[in-house]
Amino acid sequence: MSTAEQASVCSKCSALGLTFDRAYGVADFLEGYPDSPIWIIGLNPANEIGWKDEGRTIEQLAEGFRAIAIKHPYFRDFNRVSPWLYGLLGKPHGVAHTDLVKCSTKQWPPLNCSRKATSAIVENCTPFLREQLIRYKPKMVICNGAEVCAHINTTIPPLEPAENHTSYRGVIEGFEVCVVLSGFIGRIDNYSRMRLGAEIEQLAAEIGIKT
Repeated sequence: MSTAEQASVCSKCSALGLTFDRAYGVADFLEGYPDSPIWIIGLNPANEIGWKDEGRTIEQLAEGFRAIAIKHPYFRDFNRVSPWLYGLLGKPHGVAHTDLVKCSTKQWPPLNCSRKATSAIVENCTPFLREQLIRYKPKMVICNGAEVCAHINTTIPPLEPAENHTSYRGVIEGFEVCVVLSGFIGRIDNYSRMRLGAEIEQLAAEIGIKT
């Protein structure tokens, strides 16, 4: 078992005011079923610093995500992107969600954090995200926001130069992933959302997720 799998308490960023302490491991923070071929990757949970996610176990992260997804405005925005994608949120073999940074903050960057400190937080969380990707091997990841896109570009390097592209094929530990790049869904207009949805569905069909 890896260090990332064992850790249910992470204090790498305690000097910066952030600590992860929940009933599940850091690399277990995946909302939805682990067998989901599509993952949405956000920036970090928008909750108070020190949020313990009380009441949720690993099983409840999987089984309870659908009920959260259809109520939460963050996820409802994806219905404007693609009703097909939205309909798969939280379903077995459907769409799951995790974050680049696992610790919660109400704002990003965290209050009083310099650019250097913010970069350190992201880098400290990288091993956990890599652990998740390598362990579960999603076929497609949708990066929600420019900062997520920039980081995933190094975590899942493109097979070919992908400058000025809105998606690319990347590889991590020998398996290929389709990476979709997007601005933050909550801040782009509905036309941009629909264009993004059309691209996601086309790519999903190309890699055999959508028939």
